[in-house]
Amino acid sequence: MILFDFKDLDAAKSWYGVNDTVMGGLSRSKLTISPLGYGMFSGHVSLANGGGFASVRCEFSPLDVGEFSGIYLELDRDRSKHYKVNLKDADTPQSTVYQAPMPDAKHQSFGVNGGSIIHWQRIEIPFTAFHPQCRGKPIERAAIDLSRLTSIGLVIGAQQSGDFSLKIKSIGCY
Repeated sequence: MILFDFKDLDAAKSWYGVNDTVMGGLSRSKLTISPLGYGMFSGHVSLANGGGFASVRCEFSPLDVGEFSGIYLELDRDRSKHYKVNLKDADTPQSTVYQAPMPDAKHQSFGVNGGSIIHWQRIEIPFTAFHPQCRGKPIERAAIDLSRLTSIGLVIGAQQSGDFSLKIKSIGCY
């Protein structure tokens, strides 16, 4: 099941940034759509003022994904950067997320967009890999309620300062 297909130029309208500025940091991020048919999570992570993370999030009406095994992303990423995916259900408190790191790719293909080669990869993250966290720290909490998924987010942190860019063709459930 496809959750987000970034071929549509309006696909980024419901995504918004949640950066370390909420605690005084200076990082910034955004999700934009390329006219070449993919989304771009990009920005800059700054370690100044105790910062160190940037993220984007999309919230939606509760969605039942309980019949699926996990989330997949078709993307092209800089191998030197490490990203994570956040999920929330209808009962997840404001500062809590269920988070999992993006693993290595299962499948790779190549495409040409605007004269440059894009190395599309499909990564799969089982729902069992998502663990609850509050403000970046692991917490004890029941597993995510997959019958009421309400949010998905992309995050870069872990003191990875500098510019970043992650191209995304689609996000879905497998």
